[in-house]
Amino acid sequence: MEQVLYELPEGWEWHKLAEAVEKTENLNPLKDTNKLWTYIDISSVDRNRFTITEPKEILGKDAPSRAKKQIQLNDVIFATTRPNLKNIALVRDEYKSPVASTGFCVLRANEKVLPAYLFYFVTTDFVQRQIEPYVGGASYPAITDGNLKKALIPIPSIDEQKRIVEKLDALLTRIDTAIEHLQESITLKSSLLQSALDGQFAAITDRMTIESLTEVKGGKRLPKGEKLSDEVTDHPYIRVADFTDKGTIDLSDIKYISKEIHEQIKRYVISKDDLYISIAGTIGKTGFVPPELDGANLTENAAKLVIKDKQQLDLSYLYLFTLTSDFSAQAGLATKTVAQPKLALTRLSKIEIPMCSLEEQKELVETIEALKSKTHNAEEVLLAKIEDLQSLKSSILDSAFKGLL
Repeated sequence: MEQVLYELPEGWEWHKLAEAVEKTENLNPLKDTNKLWTYIDISSVDRNRFTITEPKEILGKDAPSRAKKQIQLNDVIFATTRPNLKNIALVRDEYKSPVASTGFCVLRANEKVLPAYLFYFVTTDFVQRQIEPYVGGASYPAITDGNLKKALIPIPSIDEQKRIVEKLDALLTRIDTAIEHLQESITLKSSLLQSALDGQFAAITDRMTIESLTEVKGGKRLPKGEKLSDEVTDHPYIRVADFTDKGTIDLSDIKYISKEIHEQIKRYVISKDDLYISIAGTIGKTGFVPPELDGANLTENAAKLVIKDKQQLDLSYLYLFTLTSDFSAQAGLATKTVAQPKLALTRLSKIEIPMCSLEEQKELVETIEALKSKTHNAEEVLLAKIEDLQSLKSSILDSAFKGLL
């Protein structure tokens, strides 16, 4: 582990994390089948605020095999798998029989450090830089507990640690509160845009089914035994993984197929005049195909909507409708309690679209696009402010552990 250390103030010393924490034991909740446990996994930790937000209550008989790490009040849990290396939290609440996933390293402060001091330190970029060389594994990149504990920590006296923690508590709480308010503003703006979009379509009373306005066609999987390639050919193959949240295709990692494979599935292509929609995996993502992918092959996990009469239905109008709550409800996407494995083409075909004249459709699109542009610009300003505050947090933490706070 390569360390680029800095000079410490008088009385401070460098120690390995292993020297500042106690050993912890693993558990086996499955042995206590009817005991109620509080299970904390990677999704339970808010990586932006370094807090535990969604612990899960489970019976021992229902415990996942990864539920083994014993934790207690004031432990620091540090996720050891990429991309979750910033999922870090201080256990601030007393949970009933808490147990964490083996995806965490449990850091329990000994007499050398205060738990809060240890917690703040391991959230720093300095720690991330130290452990990066030890993150290994091609399919499941991770760092072992032992290698994580090789990271060096600067340790001053307990009194100095208390002073630093009090300062950080005060400063970072104020910054986190400001960030939270900015994020709430972003959420509000998105909600207002969604409300405006839903309202525009709700005001239209006439309706027609998707199948009466478009041809609904599915994509095609590769022939058995064939694989996608990074080698550029004349035949790109669009996957659901390439669909963005912005209504188009991410061109950064497009895969390709050979001419021979294309000949076998050449009927299943999509044009720049069609709308795509994901029907398996991440369901309901819709958007346009950029000109450079006109005629690309389309995955079996997506469908295309081919407009029958462009004088009757505008493509952008159709796309905006797929973003409405009405579309989500008809497609069965509004209910999140039951996982929907696939959106059937028959169901997609029967969805009803509010219909007006082509001129009115284009006016609606213009209105919504103008509102989207204003909302986007406002969000960019807010995100820039959040980024500045995050940088300020990093700077304060950096100063704190150099004795400059």
